[in-house]
Amino acid sequence: MTKQLQSPAQPSELRTSIEPQRRRPRRLRLPRDPRMIIFIAVAAILVWEVAIPLAILLWGSVSNARPGAGEFLSITSFTLDNFGRAFGGGRMTSVLINTTIFATGTAALAFVLGTFLAWAAERTNTPFRAFITTMMILRLILPGILTTISWIFLASPRIGTLNHWAMSIFGLGEPPLNIYSMAGMIWVEAMDILPLVYLLMGAALRSTDPSLEEASLVSGKGLLRTTSRITLPLILPAILATIILLIIRGIETFETPALIGIPAQRFTFVVEIWRQTSTTPTDFGLAAVYAVLILGFCWCLLWFYNRMTRHAEMFAVITGKAFRPRRIDLGGMRWVTFGASTFIIMLSLGLPMIILLWASFYPPYRGFQPITMDAIPLLSLDNYRAMFDNDLVQRAFVNSTFLGITSATVCVLLITVVAWITVKTSIRGRKLLDHLAFAPIAIPAVTMGVAFLWLYLTVPIPVYGTIWILLLLYIARYTAVAMRIMSASMTQVNDELHEAAEVAGASWLRSFRTVTMPLLRPGMLAAWIFVLVHAYRELSASLIVYSYGNEPIGVAIFDIWENGSYGLLSAFGILIVLALIFFSVIARIISSRYGVREE
Repeated sequence: MTKQLQSPAQPSELRTSIEPQRRRPRRLRLPRDPRMIIFIAVAAILVWEVAIPLAILLWGSVSNARPGAGEFLSITSFTLDNFGRAFGGGRMTSVLINTTIFATGTAALAFVLGTFLAWAAERTNTPFRAFITTMMILRLILPGILTTISWIFLASPRIGTLNHWAMSIFGLGEPPLNIYSMAGMIWVEAMDILPLVYLLMGAALRSTDPSLEEASLVSGKGLLRTTSRITLPLILPAILATIILLIIRGIETFETPALIGIPAQRFTFVVEIWRQTSTTPTDFGLAAVYAVLILGFCWCLLWFYNRMTRHAEMFAVITGKAFRPRRIDLGGMRWVTFGASTFIIMLSLGLPMIILLWASFYPPYRGFQPITMDAIPLLSLDNYRAMFDNDLVQRAFVNSTFLGITSATVCVLLITVVAWITVKTSIRGRKLLDHLAFAPIAIPAVTMGVAFLWLYLTVPIPVYGTIWILLLLYIARYTAVAMRIMSASMTQVNDELHEAAEVAGASWLRSFRTVTMPLLRPGMLAAWIFVLVHAYRELSASLIVYSYGNEPIGVAIFDIWENGSYGLLSAFGILIVLALIFFSVIARIISSRYGVREE
């Protein structure tokens, strides 16, 4: 029987059978990989927390409508009048000059003193180096507003203790110190950011190969020339990063320009923003312009840093060749460096804490008086009794405790996931996620505060006027540093551990929860305590968005200062310092239980 062959299909028949499939509409496929779902979720959170507020702020600077008005998002509200008013009248010039002098002067003074302390503690045989480190860490806990108030108590022309002592001892007719000046502003802020310089420069000096310095010393170069020609050029990236961070800190700080600068008639951008948003009539458009200008300047600083350090291989001094860090033997000069370090620590931490403690025991009905022997019998616990009975103090402590613990927990958990995505996965777009998480490092606090003010006055989400806007603000503020801490910790966890768990049958989620996260506990705890401490210290951004009943500690101290209750304020400040020390000690005890330990 002959087998009948089928003729091949004609091209027209093939087209007929294929065309219906081509016309079939494509369905939107949702990602099935849980890791991609998590990536989308955290990306959406970061966009909402960082990108959207800045976009609203930028639009607000070129809009003639108030935030929350129906026409605010309309293109018809576009205008450049806000910039015209900001640059008109000559006030912008004076504010710009004051801000520039204050920020650069603060950065220069703090950098010199902090770098000296770091060099003495990390690269020399200066005695009691652990004492220097401990004092600097303790100084980091002291809130900036308390530093400013302490130096007003010390160097005010009218009530300053140092002025009183100088006039009594030397018979002067006028007080020699005047804290209400640009020099006073620079000094106070430099004392506040000194520990930041110490930590950053100490880390850079600790990781430098000392053989290069030894070769310079052996060839006959002196210590000063070796430091200026060898040590400092090798740590140029750390120097630039520290100086830029200090300048940004000087631009964004509020405490010193408000408490000292306003009486001295030295207004900065941050003070102008606060005045435009807190006094009647408010001018949100002008405040937005000032905030945008600050943001633009900070981004220019970061561009300059990236430009100067684009050839990172030029500064590499740690290679495959092993080296052992060695300290410079100063001989008899080591006691000179110890004395100088102790003197700087006394100015930065000792005197502010002594005067604050004195003011906390001085009777509240007598105001504040300098430290004298005749006033010792008047000391009492009345301020501490009044503090525990004060509604604002109680409310602020509860609010800041809630904000600190909650924002630290949410921020660390969120950033741990972000760090895992950016370091341990190959998901497309992870670099953008890293940039979003780190972007707030270049956004001044007051700019972030104004951005959140505009956002939640515009969008129909009922968080403005509640404590939740402060919580969202704190989470956005501290993602950058938490991101750097967690990225470094995540890099140290080898992929083999995660892969071994998956080979044993564990899902990636269970592996992340039971293997990766326990190994990250030291880093997570470090990031958590950082956010907690800074949440207690925060003032600049909070002052823009807080409302009555939701005052955090920084705002409460500022209100008490304006009311003139100096004794109550000092007692409250001592309580805050003790609470932060307690949290830090507990965190240290907990962290000692994790990580790699020597047997």
